[in-house]
Amino acid sequence: MMFKSRLLLSATVALALTLATAANAALTHRFSFNDSAPKDSAGTAEATLKGTAKIADGKLVLDNTDKTSTDSALSYLEFKSSLLPKSGSVSIVFWITAKENGAFARVVNFGETDNGIGSAFIYITPRTSDGQSRAAISATDTASKTYIDFNAIDDGKPHCVAIVIDGTAKKLHVYVDAKEAGTPADLGDNTLDKVKPTSNWVGKSSFDNDSGLTGALDELRIYDTALTSDEVTTINKAGADSLPAAAGAAPQPAK
Repeated sequence: MMFKSRLLLSATVALALTLATAANAALTHRFSFNDSAPKDSAGTAEATLKGTAKIADGKLVLDNTDKTSTDSALSYLEFKSSLLPKSGSVSIVFWITAKENGAFARVVNFGETDNGIGSAFIYITPRTSDGQSRAAISATDTASKTYIDFNAIDDGKPHCVAIVIDGTAKKLHVYVDAKEAGTPADLGDNTLDKVKPTSNWVGKSSFDNDSGLTGALDELRIYDTALTSDEVTTINKAGADSLPAAAGAAPQPAK
């Protein structure tokens, strides 16, 4: 019995080590908002605070009440280059606390903008006009997008959200606080390689009339692989300011 228990313990430790190693190895960008300026501690991406966007208490804080994405005073975070990998899969993980937002505010918006109209894009909004949150990807235009609607995350509570675009299985997944939200959606023709990330923002939309985001982000991460549900659970458990620890080691704090 003791031998079996040791085998079980060894298998559990090995699984934890595998999940932590896989998740951390795939991490390509990490913004923890612990410095006066946004800093990528996992990669070399550069970002700039726009408008009255600020970093306070380890969070990116945006206040865009009654502002649309075309407003010259909009507060948002702008990346100087694309954060999306060329691997065919991506996982976007962020921790957010937000009260009710205007319709189609963007947590993230990676896409192409043409005269205030988005075409090939990835976006995550905390609230659609129907009062739900949405994650979407499109290769051409908004009418042909692949998307998942789920319970609104702008409810004043902190949430860990993971958007997984699996290029191998050709599926879109959404996880909120480590639980899968909705049914995985077929990507169809809306694959990652067709997204044109010429505009890369937190808080601003490719559509001029969409609301600006009001809320606070603890952390934003980009992984160049499709995280599994177990990996998402491990990341959620470690929290915003720590990377999952290898077995027997301490978690890695934000840098």
